[in-house]
Amino acid sequence: MDPPASPSRPGPFHSTAGGLPRWHGDGLLARSLRFTVTVMAPMAAGLALHQNYWVGYALLTCILGFTLDTGGTARQRAVLFATAGLVVLAGAMLGAVVAGHLWLTAIALVATAALYALVEAVHPSAAFAARFFCLATAIAALDVPFQPGDVAVVAVFAAYAWLVSVGWDLATGLWRPSTAPTLAAIAAHLRATRGERLLFAGIVAVAVAASFLVGRLLGLPHPHWAVFAVVIVLRDDSHFSRQMMIDLALGTVLGAGAAFLYGALITSPAGLMAGLALAALVRWPGQRVHGALGMAAMATFIILLLQLVGTLMAVPIYAAADRVVDVTLGCAFALAALVINARLRRWLGWQT
Repeated sequence: MDPPASPSRPGPFHSTAGGLPRWHGDGLLARSLRFTVTVMAPMAAGLALHQNYWVGYALLTCILGFTLDTGGTARQRAVLFATAGLVVLAGAMLGAVVAGHLWLTAIALVATAALYALVEAVHPSAAFAARFFCLATAIAALDVPFQPGDVAVVAVFAAYAWLVSVGWDLATGLWRPSTAPTLAAIAAHLRATRGERLLFAGIVAVAVAASFLVGRLLGLPHPHWAVFAVVIVLRDDSHFSRQMMIDLALGTVLGAGAAFLYGALITSPAGLMAGLALAALVRWPGQRVHGALGMAAMATFIILLLQLVGTLMAVPIYAAADRVVDVTLGCAFALAALVINARLRRWLGWQT
């Protein structure tokens, strides 16, 4: 039996300073642990099975499933995690269709970015799903060819992430109620902001096309990182967008520096896996302290992941420098898009 809670020693379900019981799935500690357990599974499986080509799709599924998890019944959550898998598969299949064709790839990325802009302000879940649709498209078109067997991989890891979500709440006895938006609320928001949405979608599409094509012209190895930087920071709220740009740029520099130093000191696969777990574990605590620290944790995670892949394949990886350059390029185009969007909205007489 657990000891009773006291002011000096809170019990395991005692409310913490965040207003939630310590092990509640949305509390900082529990959220950090759930995130780490969820996202480390693909890397552990890939390392154990000596595979790496499908790890990216498994990781996308786990991260998106985690972000789409708005609680609710086990059946409601199953729908959310299945949706995460379907979004990743849809993006990967689109990327597979346009792979090897520069202009078709650019058009696909522009279309997925425009979709993001249309739904960005509806709900965070919709924004995350649209971003990952764009990212999965880019990865399949430019990095990792999509294989038929990846369908099963995505299904397996969507089910795994669902089990972590449901299992955590069952183990703690603290079931998270659903916070998902209703379809009626989504439809009402889209109708009320139709003009603004279309303008924003057009501007985001142009910014994505420009960042991708300039990245290719400059010979950057990961031009889709610039694209993803655009869809991460560009929001309908211009003030929030500016803060996101600062957080992403600063966080990328900090994360790249941390990953470079860690990777220079520790090069073994086991050591890199430990670094990945640490980066995942501090993702949400860092975000709580400052947005740039949360971004730094994710940048560290991505760079160490690529370094792990390079180590396993005996191929040199320069992901830290590449990440800084690509994200800087994306933020520059995002800033230009933000300025243009604000001026056009003022010209049209819309509130900015």
